Order: sequence, then structure tokens, then C-alpha cells
Amino acid sequence: MGDLHQHYTDAGIKGIWNDMNEPAIFNETKTMDLDVIHQNDGDPKTHKDLHNLYGYYMSKATYLGLKKQLNGERPFVVTRAGYAGIQRYAAIWTGDNRSFWDHLAMSIPMFLNMGVSGLPFVGADVGGFAHPSNGPLLARWTQLGAFTPFFRNHSAIEVPRQEPWRFGEEVEVICRKYIELRYRLMPHLYNLFYEASQTGIPVLRPLMLEYPEDPNTFELADQFLVGDSILVAPVYRPDTQMRLVYLPAGMWVNYWTNERVEGGQYVTVPTPLETMPIFIKAGSFIAEGPIEQYAGEKQGADLTIHLYPLEGVSEYVYYEDDGRTFDYEQGTYNRLKLSCKQESGELEISYTYEHKSYESGRKNLIFFIHSPRRPEDVVSDERVEWSYDEQKQVIQLIVPDQYVEWDMKIKY
Repeated sequence: MGDLHQHYTDAGIKGIWNDMNEPAIFNETKTMDLDVIHQNDGDPKTHKDLHNLYGYYMSKATYLGLKKQLNGERPFVVTRAGYAGIQRYAAIWTGDNRSFWDHLAMSIPMFLNMGVSGLPFVGADVGGFAHPSNGPLLARWTQLGAFTPFFRNHSAIEVPRQEPWRFGEEVEVICRKYIELRYRLMPHLYNLFYEASQTGIPVLRPLMLEYPEDPNTFELADQFLVGDSILVAPVYRPDTQMRLVYLPAGMWVNYWTNERVEGGQYVTVPTPLETMPIFIKAGSFIAEGPIEQYAGEKQGADLTIHLYPLEGVSEYVYYEDDGRTFDYEQGTYNRLKLSCKQESGELEISYTYEHKSYESGRKNLIFFIHSPRRPEDVVSDERVEWSYDEQKQVIQLIVPDQYVEWDMKIKY
């Protein structure tokens, strides 16, 4: 079956969408009759035996066929149906939803349940597939979608178009803001995909996964963590100007205002249409790239590392490869370990390339250290450009990305 895609790969297509592969058939049972016999490579089986595996094997064949034909590039397959192990071959979306606020709300626990079931590459049709969408719904759904592993605006052919600009300038501006945020966060998201591939831990996580001893997280299904450091609380009702957000134990930083809030409590957060609550766990590193119009547009651009320091020691491992081929299997990748130690009015930052064999092409690492205090001095063995933005309360450091090891101290 995989060889049947040669026509498409010859035309330059590198990804395939397997839809209706339950398989969906418009009869009384909505699928293939259970007594249908499959040849099954010489071991005949009924469809009753193979129904749950049908979508899995279709996606596996598609993936392996593309891999054979793409001359070393990674295939991309998205599927509607699958079975345990489907994450090895395909991304998944949640099927034909509706442009209803309830369906926006329901998508959150669906993502989280799929994630903890071993399926990290998930998403939903942003804006809703069937039924006419509207501006506020699309804006709120785009805000959520910007953080889902699989992110697309998609709708049925018979419903009105739902591109952001169709709902006026305000909605277009809001959607652009969050789509651009998505592209800036691509390095961090890619890092989380790498972690999922190594450990099985999902990209989107229910709070109970990171805080299993906190009973307030056990049934919390309307907010989630991206990795262990970004807390997202989507707005899923119309005309919502405030929403309650639960912050687990620790210190949290409001992404939009830089305000620090003690965790272990519910907080009320303003939510005008342009704002979805996002909090960063203090002590975290977040990797960012430039705003792009498509992934890889600005290959070789500087990497930005945001640090939200906390008293004590914090660590972060940043993984990167070319994002396109299987060369990482032969060791062509980088692992950059970053450390931060803050105590007694002094902040020490260091990094070490644990493995460095991929040439990213960038010149600098740019650090944004979110600190309410202006530093008195920055001490480093190598020349470092730095500045402090009083309004944003951010220290900016520019470090040439030519050192295998590097460290510096910020004195307050």
C-alpha cells in the first residue's frame, strides 16, 4: 500500500492525511461488515478481528511507504483512526467536531487523556469542523490551538469559511498574535516532542501528572501544562471577562505582565478577548525562536532562552537537530544543558554542550532573564553584551554560540 504514494511523492508531497480510516462506510453499522474477510497476507481474518487495527496498519503502511520514497526525509502522516502504538507512525486529531463552545471545552480533556494514553501528537479542528463558526469562538480556539501539538484551522466544505480575517480586524489581530507565539515557541515545543519520544511523557500534561499529591488537580480538566513549565488556562465560554485559574504549589509568573504569584491557590485573572491566561513556573527555562511564516524559514537565527529565576538551582536540557532528516539517528544533534543558581543576591548561569555535532548556523544565544531588579554588574570570562529593560523588567544577554562551555554571574 505504501508504494501507491509514489505518484504523490514524485509531485513533491511529503505528508499524507488518512481520513475515514475506521474504515467509515455509510451503511447501518457505519463501518465495514464484521463478517468481511481480509486476506491478511495469507492468514485470513474477519473484520471483527481486525477492525481496531485497520487504521493502525493503514497509517503504518503510509509512513513506511513515504519513508522509503522521501530519500532520507521524515514523513508526516495524520490519521483519524488508530490503535495502541499509532504514535510511532502518525499524528491524530479528534475527528469531526462542531463549531460549538462546548466542543472547544471538551477538546481539552480529550487531549490530556490521549496524552497520558501514549499519544502525544494530538489536536482538534480549530474553529470547529461543522456548523458556522464566529469571531470570538475562533479567537478563543486559536489561543488554545497555538499550544496543541497538532494545530490547524479546518472546516467542512459546506459551512462558511472561517479564516481569521473573515471576522474582522480585531479577530485577525488576535489570531495572528497567538499564531506568532506558536512559531516563537517552536524550539521549546520541539524539545518537548523529543522528550516524549524518549520517555513517553506527553507534550500537553494534566496538572495531576506533575502534581500527583495535590487533590485540587485530580479532576481539573479545563487547564493544562505544556511540558512542566507553562500553564495554560483557555477561555471556553463566550463573553468571559474573568476566569478562575488554579496555580499549584510554587511561584508562578504571569506571562503577559511578569507579575509573580504564589501558587497553591485559585486566582482570578482578567480575560478580555485578546488574552488567554498563561503562567510560567518560576525556575524555568523556555527556548524561543523568531517569528516565522513557516517552520524553518529563518534557519540559523539566534536562539532566545527565557529564564524565570528562582532561589535555588534550576536546570534545562535543550535538544536540537535538523528537524527534517533521520541524521539524528547517526548522532547528528545537539544537547545543551543549562543551569541556573540564585542565592545571596547573585545569579549564576552556565551551560555545557553535552553533545554537539549538528551545525545550527546561528551566531548567538540570547538570554532574557526576567528579574525585577537591575543588576549592578555582569561577570564573565568571555565578552558578553548586556542591558536591562526597566519597563519589561528583563536583563538581556548576548552570548556568542561558539563555546562548548560558558558561565557568568549577575550581581545585584
